[in-house]
Amino acid sequence: MGLYFEDFEIGKALRTRGRTVGEGDITTYAGLIGDWTPIHVDENFARSTPFGTRVAHGTLTLSIAVGLMAQLGLFDGTVIGLLNMSWSFQQPVRIGDTLYAVITAVEKRVTSKPDRGIVKLDIRATNQSDVTVCRGVHDVMMMLRPTAPPPVRDQPAGI
Repeated sequence: MGLYFEDFEIGKALRTRGRTVGEGDITTYAGLIGDWTPIHVDENFARSTPFGTRVAHGTLTLSIAVGLMAQLGLFDGTVIGLLNMSWSFQQPVRIGDTLYAVITAVEKRVTSKPDRGIVKLDIRATNQSDVTVCRGVHDVMMMLRPTAPPPVRDQPAGI
């Protein structure tokens, strides 16, 4: 079971395990979304760019960070929905880079419905050198921990 709203501690960072980006990740992603921009898939072209080699799509990097976060099981059975997200991309991700996600709850509030709350998560994707490659904020609606119903008292027969 994932975390409930109450389980998120403001300021507590969680770090995922790593995932190395391979050439297959980039070409599969390019085919999936239809983005064959040469800087991602044409090594000969990419050598002439400031990066000197192919780089991963920014949205692939974001997707890997979200996948790493999902592997922590934070949301399994307790998430209601993603309400908002914003991302910025700061450094290129090259084939062979290993990515990690660092997730920190930065705000939370209960909604007008008593069974749910909104958690604002700061998500940083870092590489093997601990350099932030992209960063985002997600507003996620989460279930509050259910309260136990009062015990049912047995009624005598015939009443």
